[in-house]
Amino acid sequence: MSRYFDLHTTVLIVVGHGILPEEEDRPIAYDLKREVNRRGGTSEGHTAVVVTDVWLLNNELGEFFPAIAIGGPGVNALTAQMYEELDIAYSRDQRVFVQVGTDSKRAALWGMDQTTTREAVDIFVKDGLLERFLELVWRRA
Repeated sequence: MSRYFDLHTTVLIVVGHGILPEEEDRPIAYDLKREVNRRGGTSEGHTAVVVTDVWLLNNELGEFFPAIAIGGPGVNALTAQMYEELDIAYSRDQRVFVQVGTDSKRAALWGMDQTTTREAVDIFVKDGLLERFLELVWRRA
């Protein structure tokens, strides 16, 4: 069975490469992937895929995919590339950050450690920001 990944509707969940982000951020990314896939239901291309920042930044098609970066700018090159440009939708004590582009298909969810990164993802999902992100992405299709 072949899989189809649509450049405009498949959401990339991007983790940093290396031991720490692989160990700490990848499990969080897979939880978010399951949530996106649940919301996408059976719609063609309304799915998520977990990749590393190296894959995204070195793949010429990477810029066309909607993407959610998991992990801060110190461990995720995609977050480092865009965090100064994204709006802060939520922050707490300079330890938890949820950033979403106002009219873009990019978001960054991160904290100062695994616990606060998990908190950022939970807030993104529970406060309706994931729903708004997916509406923007999937409506554009």
